[in-house]
Amino acid sequence: MQHIAAIGLAGAIVIALAWFGLPERLGAHPFWAVKIGFLGLLPGAVAALLFAWLRLPRMAEIGFAAVLVAASFATAKVGAARFAASYAEDALAGRLWFFGWIAVAGTAMLLFYLVILRFLRRATQVD
Repeated sequence: MQHIAAIGLAGAIVIALAWFGLPERLGAHPFWAVKIGFLGLLPGAVAALLFAWLRLPRMAEIGFAAVLVAASFATAKVGAARFAASYAEDALAGRLWFFGWIAVAGTAMLLFYLVILRFLRRATQVD
């Protein structure tokens, strides 16, 4: 039950951040800045369920998810820079920019899920 609650809360956080314009402020295109929050939900939820099934050490999972967020963000920024440098001619760079931001939303959801789950487990731990 904790997993479902953590996935739902993590998804709500990602949607709220996208709705309030954080991706746009960080470099996503204004036309699809809110959309990427919704598109990243399913991959993020699948990754969260995969991590729940694997049962790795929690801090290792959080560290790996943070690296994935950073790599996704770097991919999106490189795609945006190449797309702008090509005067919107490089379609591959545009796809890297768009799908990089979807990956940022999905991996951010995974990271939020892992942190929330860690807090839920500590809060319900009986001494």
